[in-house]
Amino acid sequence: MKSKTVLLLLVLFSGLVFAQRANTAAAVAKLPPISWTCPMHPDVVDDHKGQCPICKMALIPVRLAAVWTCPIHAVIEQDHPGKCRICGRDLIQTTRALTFTCAGRADLSQLDPGKCPDGTPMMPKYSPRPHGDHNPRHGGLFFMAPDNWHHIEGTYPSPGQFRVYLYDDYTRPLPVAQARKVRARVVTKEIFDPAARTNRELSSAPLVLARNGAFLEARIDPLSLPAQMTAKISFGPEDKESRFDFSFPAFSKDVVVPVAPQTSGTATPPAAPGVEKNAVDIGPTASLMSDLKARDEEVASLVKTGSYGGIYVPALRAKDLALEIQSRQGSSPQKQAIEAHVKQLVVAAYELDNYGDLGDSEKISAAYRDFSSAVSALSSLLAARP
Repeated sequence: MKSKTVLLLLVLFSGLVFAQRANTAAAVAKLPPISWTCPMHPDVVDDHKGQCPICKMALIPVRLAAVWTCPIHAVIEQDHPGKCRICGRDLIQTTRALTFTCAGRADLSQLDPGKCPDGTPMMPKYSPRPHGDHNPRHGGLFFMAPDNWHHIEGTYPSPGQFRVYLYDDYTRPLPVAQARKVRARVVTKEIFDPAARTNRELSSAPLVLARNGAFLEARIDPLSLPAQMTAKISFGPEDKESRFDFSFPAFSKDVVVPVAPQTSGTATPPAAPGVEKNAVDIGPTASLMSDLKARDEEVASLVKTGSYGGIYVPALRAKDLALEIQSRQGSSPQKQAIEAHVKQLVVAAYELDNYGDLGDSEKISAAYRDFSSAVSALSSLLAARP
């Protein structure tokens, strides 16, 4: 009898251990994957170990999670869109670094969940990252500068009025001392000079720093909507001039939300970290191709309207769809041709992501030609399949 009781306890104990391990595995499966980034150049992110292409330092591991937060009250954190419970503003999506820590133990930080010294579960901690927030603050168009540090937001609040807001790599307003070093102008009309093989400016105006240092502003001849203009900016005396192309379908509206009474309760942390911005639902190949064409149409519309800041969403989703189509080819006779066009699409998608951040219309158009060509070629190959 005693031996049977011991055996039963062992079975129950084994079941509890197995269940605990299964729950831990399930929790870990929901975590964002580990990426690799440079400690000195956080804009460098890769999916495997290696060296930073800029400074050659060894890349370090990081988990990147999508978090919705309030642009004013950073204490608000959740894993889905909504309204700020403090001020009523729409929440914005940001990318943050996820680690696990213990209350009152700032020295404890690790990538995987675990237990604190007192036996309680470790808590998730979401830390802001450079380039983790590319949301406009004043209803304008938001771009990253080619130096991978400065960010700008261009607005067209009223006829004849153009403004540029300056930010650092955390989307914090640039200090006035640094803003004073910026030299910029807005070009409202230019033509291509075939002899010089460059654009020749026909109409431009200087962008002057406002007295409070909040933005650069220029007075220009009123432009009919949709209004197109180009900002040319040097961020320092020795810096090369950067070009940012804007297209405003309507006048920019700065979001002003009346302060709402604060409700009880604390901020809701993301319940299931790891929802990636590029995740796609996978279905049959025909359905994947249909979705891919839809993403192509989205990119085309954004390119046409000059909404460059949002191009990365459909472009990177299309990249995931194309890779899934490639993975399903097996021993198909068209496999090699499909792989070539998928590679072309993947490269073009990353270029659209990069050039969209920079606001370079010429490079965006060139990348989209390659992108759209790859989509058409894949569609033809799959349609011809017996």
